Amino acid sequence: MAKRKSFDEKNKHIHKSRQKIIDTVYGRASNTKDTFGWTPEVEKKREVGERWIDSDGKEWEQKDGFKISVSKYDDVRQYIESLSNCKATDCKTIKLNSYDLKMVRRTGFCLDCLSKRETEIRRLNLWKEYEDWKISQNEIGYFNDVLNKLEQAYKDAKQTTEIVNEDGTFEKWNFEGNIEDLKKTILDDIEKVNNLLTDLRNLRDASWEKIKDLYIPLFIENNYYEKTIEH
Repeated sequence: MAKRKSFDEKNKHIHKSRQKIIDTVYGRASNTKDTFGWTPEVEKKREVGERWIDSDGKEWEQKDGFKISVSKYDDVRQYIESLSNCKATDCKTIKLNSYDLKMVRRTGFCLDCLSKRETEIRRLNLWKEYEDWKISQNEIGYFNDVLNKLEQAYKDAKQTTEIVNEDGTFEKWNFEGNIEDLKKTILDDIEKVNNLLTDLRNLRDASWEKIKDLYIPLFIENNYYEKTIEH
């Protein structure tokens, strides 16, 4: 019968760090008392609005009485939320309805706030100029889209067009008319739209000159309109 190995013989090949753990668990430690614990990091006092990154690389922002984590999508989320908020600093509307939200997305203001500002424009007898400015702005956006489509159509105009189907096969389309006549027609349309855009920009700019001194203090709030005139 083999002689039973002593505790020291069985454990003499164990790494010292592991031996220390085993001795501590089973009460075989030395006379010195080992203490294990965690010392919490002293949290620095932050100012409201201050942002910082902790030791784990996570970003935080200090609010009034509490802190919140900051993600890379917060700025995007804040911008999206701003699209549904009236930009008037004196807005008294408690809850925006669907009509309010529609006007906020179009003008930046709820129905009540927009009505107050437009009433002031009427009182100063500048409504026609204001209407001309609004309408021309909208039409410029619309005809810019038309112009882009015409320019793309001119680039794509070919006597024979080859299309790739979903299954990978090719299909050819032949234009039966004169491709040069078609391209000339498109160029004529492009010229007409460009002339129309020039007239609309002139109307917009002339109207703006008459209302800008009134329009800016009435409508430019919280930097909502960063670029009112767009050429």
